[in-house]
Amino acid sequence: MKPDWDAKISSWKYLISLYCSDSDVYSFNLALLSTQFVRNGRPPSCLGVVVEEMVKSGDLQYLEDFLKESPKTWGGWAADLLVKKPLSWSFNTIKSSLFANETNSERTYVHVVVIRREAQKLFSAFPGKHRNKVIHFSEFLKLIGKDFSQAENIKLLLHHLVREWKVDVKELKNGSSDFESFLVKVGEQNKLVPISEVDITAYTLEQNEKLLVKSVEELEDQVALCLMEVKTHLLKGHRQLAKTCLKRKHEIEKRLTHKANALHNIQVLLERIKDVHTDAGVWRSYKQAISAFNSTIQETGLTEDSVEDTMNKLADMLDVYEEIQGAISKPATSEDDDLEEELAELMKSEEKPSDTSGDLDEQLAKLDISGLPEIPSPNVSSKEAPIS
Repeated sequence: MKPDWDAKISSWKYLISLYCSDSDVYSFNLALLSTQFVRNGRPPSCLGVVVEEMVKSGDLQYLEDFLKESPKTWGGWAADLLVKKPLSWSFNTIKSSLFANETNSERTYVHVVVIRREAQKLFSAFPGKHRNKVIHFSEFLKLIGKDFSQAENIKLLLHHLVREWKVDVKELKNGSSDFESFLVKVGEQNKLVPISEVDITAYTLEQNEKLLVKSVEELEDQVALCLMEVKTHLLKGHRQLAKTCLKRKHEIEKRLTHKANALHNIQVLLERIKDVHTDAGVWRSYKQAISAFNSTIQETGLTEDSVEDTMNKLADMLDVYEEIQGAISKPATSEDDDLEEELAELMKSEEKPSDTSGDLDEQLAKLDISGLPEIPSPNVSSKEAPIS
């Protein structure tokens, strides 16, 4: 009988998990769960046993136990649990200890496996440009494509992500509504910067900026409307009414100027805050670079004295190398002298023919050529030439 029972429990686990995933329902009680599996007008009688088995296996968890597990301080969750929900916690704890085998149909469970899976999907699909930026809960719902009716279930996913150090949340005391006072900050894939006072200040300034922008737009529309009314009254000849509209226009323009100045101041402050974040990042990078530089110097033993000593040794070695090269390239002395003498003799033998040519010129100059006939002139014509 045990294999059949295990198969039946596994089937019910799968069906409950499928119901939670498809319906985006992550918390339920036994009464609600029974209405989803009605057959022939009757709910299954084994659901209570199945739920308790899922609690034992860790697939389900009691809501109050699930909310306890948080990286926030013990005082935070204890105050929420013991002050806001003291009666329900005491009743459920005492009843579960006294009646261990009885399932409370009104007790709330959370499907831990489904919450873990859906929370990871939500975190992965969250837009990158809104990460590490504080937004209110209603804007968060809009970004993930959910409506206000799913707010409680989405908070369970956020609670799991807070436990995983992927999301940080904070509740403002002066929020206008629950959705706007509940702040959310989704971190990067591997890094979360918790919500700080600077983040809250920037968030407050951004909300005021939005309100002022809307107010400035409305005042500008009112100024344009006053101008149209003035022109209308002038066309009809109602000068006093036109003057009244002009006075109202001037008052609106004064308010518009004040609002525009306030908007400019807020925008300047926001830019300064962004610059501070950027400057802080640059400063941290400088510190990291200095730390890495110091670590490298310590690991390598690099100092001014060691570098100077190394350079001196290098100069000495180069001098020694030059001396070695000079010694290697120096020719043998005795053989070089013999070659020099032989080259000198060859040079002397090459100079003798030049002296012989000089003697020949002198001998030719001493020859007597006076008895030889004269050379005919090339300008004598053929008519003047004597007939032989």
